[in-house]
Amino acid sequence: MTLNSDNEQMMYLRVKGILKTLAINQKDLSRRFGLAQGVVSLALNGGNEKTFRRITDLLVQEHGIDPQLIFGETERGDKIMNQLEAIQAELAELRSEIKELKSLVQPKPRT
Repeated sequence: MTLNSDNEQMMYLRVKGILKTLAINQKDLSRRFGLAQGVVSLALNGGNEKTFRRITDLLVQEHGIDPQLIFGETERGDKIMNQLEAIQAELAELRSEIKELKSLVQPKPRT
């Protein structure tokens, strides 16, 4: 993948900064994913989108990083934010349905 915009370059720089803040280095990532350190380095410099995606997923899911901190105002970041909002809405609906089902299953107190 070639970096064809300043937004993409900033995205890679943001991820590197986040990793540094979290004290996660390339060696840690390579062990985590079972990859050579060179593959991780390539990903962090825009040369391996699949591995880069794994890194960003790790940051979002396991470290609670807001995707907009990674992707900024790019189209990709907006798409991810929309997907997350849809998932959150679906989860809220499921929680409501589970609560309703629990009320139907729980025995009613005898009077």
